[in-house]
Amino acid sequence: MSDELNIEVILKERAKLVEEWKIMDELVLAYKSSTPKVNPIWDISSNSINFNDISKEILDSGMEIYTASYDEVWAGIFEPSIYDKDTLWKNVHDSRKIARAIKAWEEKKALSPLFFVKHGSKDLALVADGKHRLTVARYMGCNNIPFMIQSSASSWLKKAIPSAIKI
Repeated sequence: MSDELNIEVILKERAKLVEEWKIMDELVLAYKSSTPKVNPIWDISSNSINFNDISKEILDSGMEIYTASYDEVWAGIFEPSIYDKDTLWKNVHDSRKIARAIKAWEEKKALSPLFFVKHGSKDLALVADGKHRLTVARYMGCNNIPFMIQSSASSWLKKAIPSAIKI
């Protein structure tokens, strides 16, 4: 491929990305001025595991999906205040990701469960993937939260989230 053609492809991709960001930024502004009330919908199928930002090695080792009440999840995660409903539009979160989760649930799309790992020195869960979904779910008053953990590393779960039920 010639350098000219390569540069044209890169410029087209960049223009497309800039347009997508512009659309998301407009959505963020609209949602910030009037955040719609949505009902979080979760995809708890085994296939949903593939739609998270989790390394292939972890996925290959096996995953299990659980659910628990929001209160139990809240009590069992490390530094839950980061995900509190008052932080929805704060700089601690990527506003585009918050808007994307709201938009998906507004369109009745199911999103994959959160991914928890054990905190290094405490019997608490760390949110490894799904921080924005958790924050939006908290804001919307979600009663139950589905989450995934690595099958081989589940011994800490009953201490962190005692009511967790495997799906």
